[in-house]
Amino acid sequence: MATKTVKKATVSRGSAQLAARFGKADIDKLKKTAEVDGVTLIDWFPNGIPAPDGVAGVWRAKPEAVAALVDRLLKMEKVPGLRIFPRGIPKPDHFDVIFEAGSSRRG
Repeated sequence: MATKTVKKATVSRGSAQLAARFGKADIDKLKKTAEVDGVTLIDWFPNGIPAPDGVAGVWRAKPEAVAALVDRLLKMEKVPGLRIFPRGIPKPDHFDVIFEAGSSRRG
């Protein structure tokens, strides 16, 4: 009787597939891109253990730094989702720039 050789499918785990789309190198690049004078990281929440595949958080930016921050982020290969909220009445003292990238990104 002939022996039949069965080939196993090479399917990677879901977390490996997510990390391939947005991984640690992308997270590091996002953090470095936001290094702008007048911008402070105030909240940072990575997703994916043990392999990070997304991040969400908030940068606090002075009014004169918001445009530079957004410009740098929009030039990234993998642009994070952004929401910008002014803080201060009647004139904003600073802006909270909320970001979501990789598996943290909604919609």
